[in-house]
Amino acid sequence: MVTMKTVAEAAGVSRATVSYVLNGRHHEKGLNINPETVAKIERIAAELGYRRNEIARSVRTGMTNVFGFIGIMEASYTMEIINGVATSCAVSNYLLKFFPLDEQTAIENIAKQCIEQRLSGVICRSLTEHQLDFLHQELQNFDMPIVLVDNSFSHNWCSRVISDDIAGAQLAVEYLLKLGHHRIANISNSLENAFSAMRNTGYHRALANAGIAKNDKLTCIVPQKSKLMESFITTIQQLLTKQQPTAIFCNSDPIAMKVIQVVTSMGLKIPEDISVIGYAGLIYTQLSTPPLTTVKQPFINMGKKAAEVLINEVKHQVPIQEIRLPVKLIIRESTAPIATADCGQVQAAYSH
Repeated sequence: MVTMKTVAEAAGVSRATVSYVLNGRHHEKGLNINPETVAKIERIAAELGYRRNEIARSVRTGMTNVFGFIGIMEASYTMEIINGVATSCAVSNYLLKFFPLDEQTAIENIAKQCIEQRLSGVICRSLTEHQLDFLHQELQNFDMPIVLVDNSFSHNWCSRVISDDIAGAQLAVEYLLKLGHHRIANISNSLENAFSAMRNTGYHRALANAGIAKNDKLTCIVPQKSKLMESFITTIQQLLTKQQPTAIFCNSDPIAMKVIQVVTSMGLKIPEDISVIGYAGLIYTQLSTPPLTTVKQPFINMGKKAAEVLINEVKHQVPIQEIRLPVKLIIRESTAPIATADCGQVQAAYSH
């Protein structure tokens, strides 16, 4: 079996030097290992077929080269985030273990597994504040850092990587304002969700900057369910009938798709009678009728960055940080300038 000692003898250097190089620690301050020596050791190790013994390393250090990903994993965008996380982990030789969080899986159980398996750190998406607080209390005793990604509130004890949802919602509403819309409805999930709270802030900020007074009657809070429930249909119908907005900002693409169904069922045309805009940039939005204008989030890049932040905290003791990645407005056919006949045409359409 080829060991570090074998590589050291072949390269004519000490075993300690080989250890620093093959464990990726040769950049550490004070080592001053010549780049030519690094290249030589890496070449000889490859030629000899050296493979690092991760089990032996974890026994010595008390930690594995494995990260955990904790969260609900059903949605396509979560898979994109995981794709990004896995990409960055692979580059730095970290493995990724998944802990799906559902109604049957208690966070206490997951925390226990993370500790027993001596993970180097965890990345969390969309945990409740209670779940995060428990996880933090348990893992901090084992110096196991936590990085939050996507739907999460900010905390002073961990890093967070999110899309800039305040700016994204503001961008969407400002676009509707430029199209001439002033009665812009805001359909949102519960503001207990971090993403909803941020997008709600962006919605109100855009209107305030345009000098438009706050109108709570134009904001609707709807349940976060995948099915088009009767209560959702009734809520949207009442909003459209009583408030008669000329545009709707939906704080997620799934909400926007359901809104399109309700609006169409009422005999209204999109975007002729009312413009609709979503949020997330999910792939199926380009297949809706009409294709949905939406704010695209950088899910893969969020995952990559979250893993990079965690790796830097583990390997280089980089301080915790807050990272907001930019979003992009994707303009499609569900939005258009307000009709020149102003609200007259729209009012007539609502009366049908």
